[in-house]
Amino acid sequence: MSRVFQRPDRGGYYLGVPVPYELRKKLKKSEVVRKLGNTYKEANTKRHQVEAKVQREFGAELNKLSLVEEVTTIYESDPNFKGIKSLAEIPDSDKEKIKAAHPIDLDNLGNPTTPEEAALWEALNGKTTYQQWINRRLLVENISKSTINGWRTKLSKLAEWKGTDYLADLTKKEAIQFKDYLLSKGHEGSAVKNIIGTLNGFWNWLMENDLTKVNVWNGLKKRLPDADKKPLPPREVLIRATEKANTITPLRKTKDYSFLIQRYTACRKGAANGLRHCDIDLEDKTITFMAWEKVVSYQKIRGGKRREKQIRRLKSEKDERKVPMSKALYEAIKDMPLVKGSDDPIWPNRYKENDDSWGSHHCSEYKNKYGLLSHDLRRFGITALINEGVSPYRIWDVVRHKIPGMSEVTMMYNRPTTEDLIEAMEVIAK
Repeated sequence: MSRVFQRPDRGGYYLGVPVPYELRKKLKKSEVVRKLGNTYKEANTKRHQVEAKVQREFGAELNKLSLVEEVTTIYESDPNFKGIKSLAEIPDSDKEKIKAAHPIDLDNLGNPTTPEEAALWEALNGKTTYQQWINRRLLVENISKSTINGWRTKLSKLAEWKGTDYLADLTKKEAIQFKDYLLSKGHEGSAVKNIIGTLNGFWNWLMENDLTKVNVWNGLKKRLPDADKKPLPPREVLIRATEKANTITPLRKTKDYSFLIQRYTACRKGAANGLRHCDIDLEDKTITFMAWEKVVSYQKIRGGKRREKQIRRLKSEKDERKVPMSKALYEAIKDMPLVKGSDDPIWPNRYKENDDSWGSHHCSEYKNKYGLLSHDLRRFGITALINEGVSPYRIWDVVRHKIPGMSEVTMMYNRPTTEDLIEAMEVIAK
């Protein structure tokens, strides 16, 4: 897993890419470090391009490169072609030599029987891979890492089935065949619906950028089921879990404050675990959920210090909000050891750099520890609000959950008082 970091004694940002285990003895290192740039924005822009180049270097050492990667690596290492970004940029004379050296064999229907050579010709003709599409979007869009990881996972699955990373010419017939393939491999209908939904959205972007002419995924989600909705655990489980999280024992030296915040605000796990000291105001009795990013220095759980850029994203910009504490929440966290005025995260060790998420490991233990899932706390809170007949606009104000039929126009004029919000928070706390 690669990382972007800063060195205490040097300026700028660096990329650290782990060396494959089988190469560590040969290269005499466990990580390759390359400078990305002087600013975080520059580093974020260059990261994926530099990492791809490093991975190609590893592949060359391991003799595991595809034909396209092999040829690309040759030109990248040639000082006469310094700065090329793709094989489409090399001179036409070189392209003809490469094509002559790697001819494409066709079957009776005119389809390539040598997919590696076919992919190389596509690259020479200026066609782009799905990896290049993702990198292009990264340059202009503010995208969460979890979304990027989802794109990579689903597009790579499609590319593996298709036998090429060049997917712009995919046909409707092939899209249907891929859907049938996923179902035949035992994927749940809801999982296939999710994959096709992601591909459908990505193909819309391809059309907007003139990379393909038609969205072959339109309509393929029809009649595929949604995921089954699991019933909530008995309320007694929630009561026992809340008591346990609020209790200190010889083995549990501190309360589970993030659990209690989730329990009494119905927020998402990332919203609770990514809080900073300054986000919790015990004097005004409010909690602020907002996005932030900062270079953080902290002590790792198993020894050693770390300094890294940590990013706290909410599900959307509209999720930023300030909510009052219910009486139960204040009583549960009033002894919380906060550093007044500090904008450091309360639990920096709960940050996961590869997708900018917070609390994944901590919350994965809830089932064994408390008998329920982290998201059950949100479901309990929202269910209570609905059952008590709380206005859908007030539900939106406190937990950022939309109820079907809510008017966007009315939401613009929605201005709740502090008393309105407190009433809703007290419903969650029951």
